[in-house]
Amino acid sequence: LISPNYSYQFPIADMKNIYGNNSLLGIDISKINNQNILYGFSGHFIFSDNIKDTTILDHLMDANRNIIDENGQIANVLLQQRGFSFYTKLGYFYPLKHNSSGLLTFMGLGFIQHKIRIDIRNSNTPQLSKEKLEMYDQLSNGIITSVFLGYMHISKKNHAHIYIGIECNRGFTKNRRNYNYNTGGAITELRNDSFFGIKFGWIIPVGKRNPKE
Repeated sequence: LISPNYSYQFPIADMKNIYGNNSLLGIDISKINNQNILYGFSGHFIFSDNIKDTTILDHLMDANRNIIDENGQIANVLLQQRGFSFYTKLGYFYPLKHNSSGLLTFMGLGFIQHKIRIDIRNSNTPQLSKEKLEMYDQLSNGIITSVFLGYMHISKKNHAHIYIGIECNRGFTKNRRNYNYNTGGAITELRNDSFFGIKFGWIIPVGKRNPKE
């Protein structure tokens, strides 16, 4: 099964202190064997414009809460969430309607990374040079675990091959910057980067043809 997919996620624990809801675009490559055991690989791109911690650049703003570039103009600065994750997965498919439709569940183990992307549009802003951005982006990464429960349907009559369900993720991450402006130094505590969401995928089934076909 080759499955492009989309997820809409709600952060909890330490994630919700920095980020709002986010989206994932990904692809799964999986196989279901004769015992209905599923195994495979998933990779995802994390993105959002919803940043809760908007105070990280307050000290660079003037009285009107603007950041001024080197030409004395107001710089257009956007805060965004960016990241990625990938993991191997192992699960089980339980047929209900027929051999190609039923309950699908799996667990995953892999790697996650995320940060605040500070996007400066059409401005040269020395106070936000490439080197200084690392003080504010809160880059974090580490191990991720994932659990999915949903329904998979592979039609025998048309191309309505889909799956949908709920996915919960738990990241055991650490801040990887040697200096963070908001704390005045490094952050060494283990983070609980957890979120849950609704995942939808379109399936491209790949299989062998029998001799008659």
